[in-house]
Parts: sequence; C-alpha cells; structure tokens
Amino acid sequence: MRRIYFGPSLFSSLVVQKQNSNHSGQDDFVFCKDDGSPLNPDVLRRDVLYPTLDRLGIVRSRRAAGFHTFRHSAATIVNQKTGNLKLVQKLLGHSNLSTTADVYTHTSADADRSAALALEQAIFGDLFQVVPRFGTWNKNATAN
Repeated sequence: MRRIYFGPSLFSSLVVQKQNSNHSGQDDFVFCKDDGSPLNPDVLRRDVLYPTLDRLGIVRSRRAAGFHTFRHSAATIVNQKTGNLKLVQKLLGHSNLSTTADVYTHTSADADRSAALALEQAIFGDLFQVVPRFGTWNKNATAN
C-alpha cells in the first residue's frame, strides 16, 4: 500500500463527492453508479480523462489513449516541475529508477529548447545579444 498526497482542491472535491453519495462507506467507490458498483472505464475515459488530456494539450494516439497515457503524462509533468526523478519513481510505485527514467518520463519541445538556450548561455555567456525567446535563425537578417 502506498500513500499518495494531493492538493487541497482535489481533497475538497473528493470530500464533497463522498458526502453527497449514497455510498459513503470506507470501502465504497468515491465515484460509482446508483447501485454502488464501479463506473464503466470507457465512460470515465470518454467523459473525464479525454477532456482532461485535451485541455492539457496532451497528445493521445488511438492505441495509447487512456489512463496509462495519463500516467506517463503525470510522470513527465511532475519530473519537469520538480526535477526530482526519485519523487516520480515513488509516486508511480516503481522499484527501479531506470523504469521511471527510461519508460515513463519524456521531454517536451519547450524543455529541449530551454536546454539548448541554457547550454548556449553557459558557453557564450553575454557575448551575443539575446534574440527573441526561442527565435529561429534567419540567414537573410541584417545586423544594425
């Protein structure tokens, strides 16, 4: 069993949901059908997960769309926001850090550009004037 922490907004929402449910026992599902049985995973994917992935701009392929896509995305987001791969490993419950690093976390185009800019800054310092953020090189541009 793992302890998973979450923020006050999610906690509040879960408490309200549980309080308003006819099935509020410790072993009852937080979200369930009227009879207390679990919701259909296809309905959860269509009505909850897919709109969330779309709102976050997370691309979902036909074959890989679903809760596992969200798991990969959550790992990547936590790693990008905290820079703490051990934290991601713990969150996902992996016994090996290599699984977390090699399979579950991914880079984004923004992260790739940021790394390129950080490397350029480290090498060149303030030698060159900084061009607009994430600009592209234009060989036809003239210097003033």
